Amino acid sequence: MPSLAMLFQSRLDPDLTGERLATQMLSDFPDLDAALLTVDDAPAGRRTAEASPLSLTYGDQQIILLGTPEPVGDDLTEIAAYSRLWPDQTPAPADYAAHTIVSVLRPGRETTHVEGLADAALLSKVIAAAVGLSETVVAVYFGSANHVILPPLFRDLAIETLPEPMLPAWVALNVAPRPDGVMTGHTRGLDMLGLPDVEIVQSHESAEDTFGRIINTAIYLLENGPVIGDGDTLGATETAEIVAHHAPSQVDADKTVLSLEFVGEEFPEWEAPESEPQPKKRRWFGRK
Repeated sequence: MPSLAMLFQSRLDPDLTGERLATQMLSDFPDLDAALLTVDDAPAGRRTAEASPLSLTYGDQQIILLGTPEPVGDDLTEIAAYSRLWPDQTPAPADYAAHTIVSVLRPGRETTHVEGLADAALLSKVIAAAVGLSETVVAVYFGSANHVILPPLFRDLAIETLPEPMLPAWVALNVAPRPDGVMTGHTRGLDMLGLPDVEIVQSHESAEDTFGRIINTAIYLLENGPVIGDGDTLGATETAEIVAHHAPSQVDADKTVLSLEFVGEEFPEWEAPESEPQPKKRRWFGRK
């Protein structure tokens, strides 16, 4: 799948041109090869907020920025409440008026997970440069992870981290107890990198240990690719073996995830209340 994110904006910025973006990217990220970065932009002085998408290429990667002068309609306050890189003390912008879709793709073919990581890195460089150029950006949204990031925080993180993977920005990492006290955990966003998301449906481990198991499994996948097989054993606790299954997601049944089962532990029977609306699942697959 293509690497994709959105910039939520107070307005579209006609001064955010391909030439300025390319110059800022090369300034921010010295590892980029200027010879590979080209711009296909509207001529100077002729671009408007509703002009054709910005288009750049970097080697065989295509960069597209498509602005729309309207919000996307999602509840940004709710999304920010479950986003680790949106500070609790910072109100989510409720009155943004535009958004720009930013994508990196390789036309005509599927990407490997290694290429997916490279595409996500390039996407992040584009976004960081855009944030540095335009004060109109009020939030950075990764739909695959369903979380938002404070723009200055994203820019600082990108400059400090890249070219190493920006796991906290690309992937939502969540743990929380179910209402019956059994711990759960899940990731969202690894699929953008060509990897399966990870879920722990139930565990007697602490929140800290569950979070560590989720993030360590995600890091293993980043470093090695989708190599964990259905039925592979990934370790053990004092009371259980941890077995990986390729299974339907408990959050999105249309996705297949890497579900970690604690074989040998006994858990109380549990079913989510049928009357509870789907979004409320975040209450036990939430932020901690």
